[in-house]
Amino acid sequence: MPANQPAAVTGTSVECLWDLLQVTAEHEARWRTDHQETSRCSYRASWDIWITCPGSRHEDVRPTPGTWGRCTPTVLARDTGDDDNHLAYRGACLGCGWVAERVHLIGHGGENAAAEDANDHTHPGWRDLPAVDRPPHNHGGAAHTKALAGWRKRWEPLLPAGWLDQGAPIRTHRAQPATRHVPAGAPGGDVAAATT
Repeated sequence: MPANQPAAVTGTSVECLWDLLQVTAEHEARWRTDHQETSRCSYRASWDIWITCPGSRHEDVRPTPGTWGRCTPTVLARDTGDDDNHLAYRGACLGCGWVAERVHLIGHGGENAAAEDANDHTHPGWRDLPAVDRPPHNHGGAAHTKALAGWRKRWEPLLPAGWLDQGAPIRTHRAQPATRHVPAGAPGGDVAAATT
């Protein structure tokens, strides 16, 4: 993609997550079989779930239709082959297979913009929520359980009823440069950053 490509571009057609992941699996299998550079490039240019997002190949369950019982936001990424904007991102849904038409380049909104698109699909209205403190880091054990219960007691009343339990995102207080959205960073979903 040329360096002067707009920050967000629109895809040429509506695509399904399951079809995109199938194409990626086929490109990966070809590359692992023939070890050719053209196969490697095709594989890297295929849309796949971003490494830090729900449903990535680093989780125990690879997404297939029906794996997730509800709409669950995730982000797809691919290599563009452009040195300046080498990654492109799109929002997607692990529940229904929806994929955003908008593509966000790494230097122009990138992963955060794609995560926001996915959250708009799965949990409309999340942008209107008040910003809350970040949930405690999970260091395990009884201390984390107690800290999380305290966090929920303080902040959950500000959210719509059942919001966290339905895997919905929250908006958290953040300061620059820590403004990356954190998939699964909240008890029930992604943490969407609010810059302070």
